[in-house]
Amino acid sequence: MEMNKRNRRLLFLACVLVLQLVTALSLLCYSARVKAYAIRNGRVIQLACKAYDPFSPFKGRYVRLTFDQSQIEGSLLDEESKVIAQDSQNKKVFCLMKEGADGLWTVRAIRKKGIADIQKDEGIYIEGKCLYCRYDYDRNDKQVRTVHIGYSFDEYYMQENYARYVDKIHWDDFNALEPVLSLYVAKDGRCIQQGLTVVDEGERISIEEYCRKRL
Repeated sequence: MEMNKRNRRLLFLACVLVLQLVTALSLLCYSARVKAYAIRNGRVIQLACKAYDPFSPFKGRYVRLTFDQSQIEGSLLDEESKVIAQDSQNKKVFCLMKEGADGLWTVRAIRKKGIADIQKDEGIYIEGKCLYCRYDYDRNDKQVRTVHIGYSFDEYYMQENYARYVDKIHWDDFNALEPVLSLYVAKDGRCIQQGLTVVDEGERISIEEYCRKRL
């Protein structure tokens, strides 16, 4: 009886291990497919970002980011976008991104469904979550309607020694490095991180290279 219990326990552990391995391999294969598709079809975008927490932006081995395109003024969107945002609180939406002259991408429209086969010069849809739509105040204390969007790629993982180093940087100093997150965009609008870059001595480099130079 004891042997049977032990065998069942070992079998259970083996099944759990196999399941974990299959899941890990599946994620790796999916990531590889998305990267290849994004590069082949020119679906790599860059978003300006900032550290999220002014007291401790880096927690553990990752940095939590917030994006300029997380808060979108209603005046920049068409009427259909405003209606969708108002009716889609806490629901998945698709943001039509277009590239600016500075190489950064901004939200130009919000839709309930993404369009995978639109022309490249029209933009790229990425998946997001409409958190809420409310009135905020701009820099001139003027009341403006703002749509708040959440994204699934707001945590950037780093190796432990780099994370410890960056944890010592004041959030204001980190944001002064003009951080930008690059993303591979899948056909269905889901995104996979390519890398986080900052400006150091006039040159844009990866955050890992920035840490390596200082360590």
